[in-house]
Amino acid sequence: MTPSGASAEKRERAEIVRSAEEAKRFTSVTIERAQVERYLTPAADTRYPLEYAYYLLGDVRGKTVVDLGCGKGENLIPLAERGARVTGIDISPDLIQLAKKRIDLAGAGARACVGSAYETGLEDGSVDVVFCIALIHHLEIPRVRDEMWRILKIGGFVVLSEPIRFSRIYDRVRKLFPARQNVSEFEHPLTEIEFAAINERFVAEGQRYFRLPFVPLVERFILRSASPIAGKVSDLALRAFPPSKHLATKVVLKLIKKWINAT
Repeated sequence: MTPSGASAEKRERAEIVRSAEEAKRFTSVTIERAQVERYLTPAADTRYPLEYAYYLLGDVRGKTVVDLGCGKGENLIPLAERGARVTGIDISPDLIQLAKKRIDLAGAGARACVGSAYETGLEDGSVDVVFCIALIHHLEIPRVRDEMWRILKIGGFVVLSEPIRFSRIYDRVRKLFPARQNVSEFEHPLTEIEFAAINERFVAEGQRYFRLPFVPLVERFILRSASPIAGKVSDLALRAFPPSKHLATKVVLKLIKKWINAT
């Protein structure tokens, strides 16, 4: 195994351990209709990153959609209800079991299976859309990027949402408030260099930034019920003063596989 391969395997093992701990916190699976319906026809100007990711999907009726890193399967249900042929893939057997229970409970036309984001086992050019939410910051970026490129059809695209850390000031502040939830030793918000590496070979569209750093601080240290107000202020600031995007903590965009980039 190459050093790169060894590093990738180590990251996946760490993620399996972390995911097993996450799965233990969920003794049952429920379907909240409101949390499905909000993603069926979201607006372009939504201030919620995941809603915007669903907006970027467009019309996926009859299309093959892979939810890469599907976790407990929360996104499988709205994706299926939007008419897509959905497959969820995750490295964690524990989370996939929860995803399968969710599919059965909803009676959704989707499937979920254990698999690696580095080697999905899917055929070349067999996928219309890769839905990839908060996954890549756990992994070795070039390998998962190249796998997404391989399985996508020409003209297919990735809808990507990731935590980011472009500002050095934010980087220093964040280190003062380490994450309280279970995280693996490898995961971290993407730097500008890492984010640029994801974009290689693709054409980016619809890129938007979300959540200035004070939003998670309000949620964690002040009052969680104040989160909607903080979110509105953050959204207004990002729209009114575009350079503030350098301080954003999340980015959402579409990455398209074009003919011109094919090798």
